Amino acid sequence: MLSSPLVRRVLWLSAAFSVFCLIVLGLVGLSVPLQDPVSVLWWRLLVTQLFLIAIALPLAAQLMHRWVAPVIDLTRAAQILSEGKHPNRVAAEYEDELGQLTHAFNEMVQNVETRHEELQLSRQQVTSDNEQLATILEAMVEGVIAVDHDQKILLANMAAIQLLDLKSFNVVGRRIWEAIRLPQIHELIQLTLTEHQQKRLEVAVPWTYSTVAVVASRLPGTPCPGVVLVLHDVTELRRLENLRREFVSNVSHELKTPLAAITAYTETLLNGALEDPEVARTFVGRIDEQGDRLNSLILDLLELARIESGEHVFHVSSVEVNDVLAASIDAHQAIAESKQLTLTFTAKTSPLMGQADAEGLRTTIDNLIGNAINYTRPGGVIHIRSGHEGKWVTFEVEDNGVGIPKELQGRIFERFFRVDQARSREVGGTGLGLSIVKHLCQVFGGHIKVRSQVGVGSTFTVYLEASNLSA
Repeated sequence: MLSSPLVRRVLWLSAAFSVFCLIVLGLVGLSVPLQDPVSVLWWRLLVTQLFLIAIALPLAAQLMHRWVAPVIDLTRAAQILSEGKHPNRVAAEYEDELGQLTHAFNEMVQNVETRHEELQLSRQQVTSDNEQLATILEAMVEGVIAVDHDQKILLANMAAIQLLDLKSFNVVGRRIWEAIRLPQIHELIQLTLTEHQQKRLEVAVPWTYSTVAVVASRLPGTPCPGVVLVLHDVTELRRLENLRREFVSNVSHELKTPLAAITAYTETLLNGALEDPEVARTFVGRIDEQGDRLNSLILDLLELARIESGEHVFHVSSVEVNDVLAASIDAHQAIAESKQLTLTFTAKTSPLMGQADAEGLRTTIDNLIGNAINYTRPGGVIHIRSGHEGKWVTFEVEDNGVGIPKELQGRIFERFFRVDQARSREVGGTGLGLSIVKHLCQVFGGHIKVRSQVGVGSTFTVYLEASNLSA
């Protein structure tokens, strides 16, 4: 108790005052003769003073202990509490004002501890919610970007970073126009901040060659604290829509051409040409040709539609590829000879067993050999080879025809795409053969590659899964 600075100061002051009083009383007593009754009284008063001081100092110490000890304990507890720690409760020995203060302090500490526990639980809940939100955002296919009212980026999930190719940026905390250099998005955010309606747009991202649909919504609050952007990659959807439009346009054109020819020949016959047997026979022959062309186009369209929809049931099994190749080559020999072309066949491995549907494989080979015949000049040679590469059974159809420009080789498997429109019309192709070939190869679990050079020729190589390879 005496180690307290306050107690020591009070006791030292009390002792000093008592000593001062004793000295004054002693000096006054010495100045009076000892036989004087006043002197005797004075010395008695001095002795009494000494006695009182001897009693008062311990009593003062006890009183100081009662008054100061709770204050010291409260001070220490307050210091511990200010450091963020939990102090022990301060004992209240008396039910006076200091006791009431001690009880109030203990209740305050209890409330602080309860509030601290509640804050800890809330903090854990917020942390858990944030982790769940982060997991959800990162798992989303759609991109999500949130910006505040100053258009600083608050968050951006991985999908948004990939959609806009922002990997090289630390986007959080940056202004939206610093990270995303697309004025359409900046205008969209500004409109959303000033208006109370959800905004939408589609924007082309030139550096990723993609199209992104953006939906902007205001964050709740007044004034508006920011905007959240949801981004969805619609590149493939727009590509498919364009393909659909092109397909409808191409089908309409391809069907209209033979129908227009049939209509024209029929009207000519009805207008009098039917009376001339030679002219009538010629026109009927043309109508028959256009009818065959129309029939081939419709059959190819139906075949492609069945393959793509999965309605056509293929029985993929082990097929002797060389046998199918030989049968197709025999079927095309007469046509090739009529066009002064030579067909050759080299089988490096026999038998050569690959995984395919026999009928679908025949269709694939017929289309490739037919294309080679159509686009090879008279006197040319078409080589058909078969063999294997690792786990693949392969066969290739090589011609020394007109060839395909390099920039168009990626499109030749599209429906109705023709490298040379005039020559395609001349040979009567439907423009669907290679598209059918590609889809059939995929159905069989294989693929097709092309090598070509303009004026030199083309080589189409088909890869099928091998079922048995003989040395």
